[in-house]
Amino acid sequence: MKGIINKKVLALSVLLVALIASVTFFVSNKPTIEPVILPAISLQQEAQVESITYKGEAGKDALTLLKEKATLEQDKSGLIISINGRKADNSEHEYWAFYVNGKSAAVGPADYQTQATDTIQWKIDKY
Repeated sequence: MKGIINKKVLALSVLLVALIASVTFFVSNKPTIEPVILPAISLQQEAQVESITYKGEAGKDALTLLKEKATLEQDKSGLIISINGRKADNSEHEYWAFYVNGKSAAVGPADYQTQATDTIQWKIDKY
């Protein structure tokens, strides 16, 4: 009878050791989950452009340079009404003003032949 009990205790001990070993194996080999930090995303409405500035180029008029540097919309008379999607708002008495070297231009942009030293600026002004 002692032999049967010893065999049962031995079998139970082997089973217990195997169970502990397998649990230890699975717990220690469990993949570690690392937290992933994602960049913050900020959804903001794109600010409307209020001005655009560029350097003059000898032999080119200011309107040609503006067309090379921006997307614009003109009315039937040739007046600039929108630059890069920013429309001058008549209800707010706005218009796109044309400046050369910080001063209001005396002629229209198609008539102003720029120099390499000129700074051309278009900005929203009010009347």
